[in-house]
Amino acid sequence: MALTNKKVGVIGAIHLDRIAHADRPFKPDTSTPGKITACAGGVGANIARAMARLGMKPIMHGCLGSDADGTYLREILSNCDIDTSCIKTIDGGRTGSYLALHNPDGTLFSAISDSEITSEVKFSEDHPIPQALQNCNVWLCETNLEEETLLKLAQAKGHRTLAADTVSIAKAPKLKPLLSKIDILFTNTDEAAALLNCKPDDLPPENLAEKLAETGVRTVLLSNADKPLTLFKDGRISTHTPHPVIAVDVTGAGDAFIAGFLYEYCLKEDPVCAVNSGLAAASITVEATGAAPQTLSPQSLKARVLEHI
Repeated sequence: MALTNKKVGVIGAIHLDRIAHADRPFKPDTSTPGKITACAGGVGANIARAMARLGMKPIMHGCLGSDADGTYLREILSNCDIDTSCIKTIDGGRTGSYLALHNPDGTLFSAISDSEITSEVKFSEDHPIPQALQNCNVWLCETNLEEETLLKLAQAKGHRTLAADTVSIAKAPKLKPLLSKIDILFTNTDEAAALLNCKPDDLPPENLAEKLAETGVRTVLLSNADKPLTLFKDGRISTHTPHPVIAVDVTGAGDAFIAGFLYEYCLKEDPVCAVNSGLAAASITVEATGAAPQTLSPQSLKARVLEHI
């Protein structure tokens, strides 16, 4: 698969992920034996790292604190072949952190995200959008950003493709004011319902995707756990079944899907092929520990896609 010449800018959260895998089911009011690992994370950073695994050399924009975690993460991202020139260091700031507890079967039991520093990602006359981002063909933003920042990006998108990730039920509604400016929306049934101000059971996935498209979103990708993913593009709906896998760690699966989708989309602008690439990237990721594992590469992606044609 040839590499695309398109430049992709990722604007969003950068965290230090601390991932705990329990050896036995969790019980309240007591500790649980298991294994804890630390690695680079945050929705934006996870997507950028997965893109870098696929050779895309993305440009990352976000904020880090002036602490040891911030120094460590900047080095990690730079070493991943991500352009970190736009990342801001906030003096006295606390670098973002994500703590996840996983059941023995790899499913997520609970998680806490400390993304307060991401609110420091701001654009104004005094803090213009960095030139490196302005040189990009595609912007990917996510709802850890403040609503005002998301609006600024939408207003400044110009000729660029603007992609957005709803991230969570609580944060998805931030995208309401800019839906008509979004070219590609990554969401799931619960987050889509929150965005549309309805209950997930009120509408089937196809209708949720159609309602989002009616707001002006050009391409809607609606995931539904291990059920088929819904793609709505140009008035047409198609469904795509996730690849069967034995999950080791679901961390970063959705981020890998976005990276795999945009990788293929930048090559061909064919959303159906891009969905296949995204599902392949997600399946490779959940078979390993942590987001953007070393097993994710252009070669492994191509092989996984061919397995499921």
